[in-house]
Amino acid sequence: MTLIDQYLRMTDLANQPERKAKTYTTKLGQQRTVTAKAATRGITGFSVKHIYHLINQNKFPAPVKIGRASLWRLSEINSWLDSRAQPSEDYTTANAQEGV
Repeated sequence: MTLIDQYLRMTDLANQPERKAKTYTTKLGQQRTVTAKAATRGITGFSVKHIYHLINQNKFPAPVKIGRASLWRLSEINSWLDSRAQPSEDYTTANAQEGV
């Protein structure tokens, strides 16, 4: 049996700022409204720019290109998050010596 991996988009990974509703008038005089969007916090807590910066430094999983879409495997993101959540040996050793 083969398990199918799930994929995430950048909007799932990165923080998205609040976008206020905007109303504008077209050249033909029609009123158009761009809807508002509340701010969201992504899985990583980083901005889009910072995520791409980490990718360029090979410190974050690279996206998989499917057509024109850039997608990230959920399993790779979970592995990356787990590796970041583990305390470093230096931190653990320092706390053991201090009696923390």
